[in-house]
Amino acid sequence: MILLKKKQRRRLLPALLSLALAIFGFLWLQERGNGTYTVETFADGDVSSRHFESLAEARTYMERGGNRALLGPSGEVIDFTGTGIAVTPTDRVTNLYKDAAFKERQSYVAGGTRLRLVGKGSDHLRVTISGADVYVPLADMTLYPDAVVEKRGYYEMRDGQVLHTVEANGNLAGTFLVGPAPQETSDRFYTENVRDVFDSPYQFASIQSKSPYSARELDQFLATLGDSPLTGKGDAFKDAEAEFGINALFLLAVAGHESGYGTSAIARDKNNLFGFKATDDDPSGNASTFASIEASVDAAARLFAEKYVTGSYDRGPFPGNKQEGVNVFYASDPYWGEKVAGTMYRIDRELGLNYLEQLQ
Repeated sequence: MILLKKKQRRRLLPALLSLALAIFGFLWLQERGNGTYTVETFADGDVSSRHFESLAEARTYMERGGNRALLGPSGEVIDFTGTGIAVTPTDRVTNLYKDAAFKERQSYVAGGTRLRLVGKGSDHLRVTISGADVYVPLADMTLYPDAVVEKRGYYEMRDGQVLHTVEANGNLAGTFLVGPAPQETSDRFYTENVRDVFDSPYQFASIQSKSPYSARELDQFLATLGDSPLTGKGDAFKDAEAEFGINALFLLAVAGHESGYGTSAIARDKNNLFGFKATDDDPSGNASTFASIEASVDAAARLFAEKYVTGSYDRGPFPGNKQEGVNVFYASDPYWGEKVAGTMYRIDRELGLNYLEQLQ
C-alpha cells in the first residue's frame, strides 16, 4: 500500500509541473499579445521600423524619441509622439468637454471629424476644433501622427474670397466659402481658428441686427435660384424678423445652407427648411413636419430668439464656431457657422453688399 502511494506521487508531480508550465506559458502569451508591436520613426521623409514582442517594450521605445508611431499587431495606430490628429467615431456624435474629467460639456461634433491634437493623458486627449480648445476620451478616438496624414485642412484667400478646405470622413469634407478676403495671398493657413486668418465679419455679427433688405429685394435674389420653393417667400423672412427680432438675411442663409433653399427632401416633403430634429443617423425620418414654409421660418426665428439669443443655448448671438455662438449647440458640423456666414456673404454680394457696409 505504501509503495503504491509513492508511485502515485511520482505520477502526480510531473502532471502538476506540466500544468504549471502551461499556465505560465498562457500568461506569457497574454503579456506578449497576439503578434508583434511595431514602432515607426519618421525623419526627413523616411520611415524606419522596429518590432517588439510586448506592448510595454514598444511603448518605452516610442516615448524615447519624437515623431514615432506605435502600431498594434493588426497595423492600427495605438499611440504616437509629436503632432497629429484624432478622428472621432464615424457612427455617432462625439461630445467635447471643457475639462479632462469630462464633467462639463462644451459642444459636440459629427462622426468622422478630424481633431487637431494638442496633448495626451492616460485616458483623454486635448484637442482643438473650430476655435475650441477641448477634451475628448482617448478610448473612442483613432489616432494618426502628422507624418502619415497626407492631407490637412486649410484656409486660403483666393479671388477676393476666404475659402476653407476641410479634410474629414463623410460629407463634412469639401471646400466652402467663408467670407470676403481682406487681401490676396498664395499662403495656406493651417489652423482651427478662423480668426487667425481674418475677422470673418458675417460669422461673428449679431443675428439680432436688422437686415437692410426688404422682402422684395430678398425675392429678387430668390428668383435667381430657379426651381426653389422659396421663390416669392421674402415676406416670410422679413415677417419673422419683425416678430422675433432675428435677422432676415441670417434666416435665409440658414435655410439656404440647411435645405438648399427649400430643395432638399425634408424641405419639399415636410416644409422643414432648417433641419429641425433631422438627426445624423436618420435625417429624413426624424425631421419635423411644418404646415407651411412660413411656419417653418417662424419656428426657426422663435427658436433662435428664445434659445440661442437668450436661454439655455445662449453662447453668443452670432453664427460662431464650436467655442462661441449658435454653432456651439445648433449643429454637429463644426464648421456650420462658417458655412452659414459664407452663404450670408453670397446673398449679400448678389444684392449689393449693403449688409457688409452696415457691419463696417
